Formats: sequence, structure tokens, C-alpha cells
Amino acid sequence: MIVREVKLRVRYKETDNMGIVHHSNYVNYYEVARTEMLREFGTTYRTMEERGVMLPVLEVGMHYYHPAHYDDLLTIRITLPRLPMVKMQFDHEIYNEAGELINTGTVVLAFVDSRTRRPCRAPSWFTDLLAPHFVAATK
Repeated sequence: MIVREVKLRVRYKETDNMGIVHHSNYVNYYEVARTEMLREFGTTYRTMEERGVMLPVLEVGMHYYHPAHYDDLLTIRITLPRLPMVKMQFDHEIYNEAGELINTGTVVLAFVDSRTRRPCRAPSWFTDLLAPHFVAATK
């Protein structure tokens, strides 16, 4: 299991007339955390696509506990519970500045060969990037 945290400040455009983050923005927050985690591993979505792999979203599920508001500094805790095979699952917890859990969610991505558009296994070069992080997390 790998766990990382990303900080993100709520922008005005992400809120409704009540100053509360619109529910649709949480999916974007999850993506920010995934992108930063992949970057930390030494890759990006762009690199993966250039190497022939796409990662479409298969599932998104979430639960709201408390609202986030304009200008809140959020902490997105992202967890990759296992090395990916054909699918890759990310679990998310979002906390406000007081440390209160406000949202949880799971996103499942599929590995797809960009040429054939068919599911494929996670490329070995990608799992090789992740594997040392799993070893370090278990020590």
C-alpha cells in the first residue's frame, strides 16, 4: 500500500452560490492527487500515452460527510492499496484544515492498449516504477 497527501486550495469557481464546493469538483480533486502521485513515481499520463497505454476511468464512487468551502485548504490523502494488474484502484480521503474528514471516494482505472483500444496488463516498466514504493511502505 502506498499513501501520499496532496494539498489543494478551493477556488471560487468550484463553489456554488452558497460558497460550498459543488459535488462535481471532488472528481477533479481526485485526479489532481492521482496525477501528482504518478509524477512522484516518475511518470505522467502523457508519458504513459506516449508509451502506448491509456487509463480510462471505469468507476467512481464517493461519500460526502461535510461541505468544503471557498478558500479552504484541503488535504487529499490518496492510497494505492495494491500493485495494478489490468485495473488500478485509488482510494481518496479529503480533509479540511481542521483535520475533519469531509469526503471519501474510490476511482478505478483500466489499462488499455492505445493502438488496439483493448484492455491490457499494466506494463512492466510501470509496475517496476511502483514496486520500490510498496517495499518502502511495508518496512
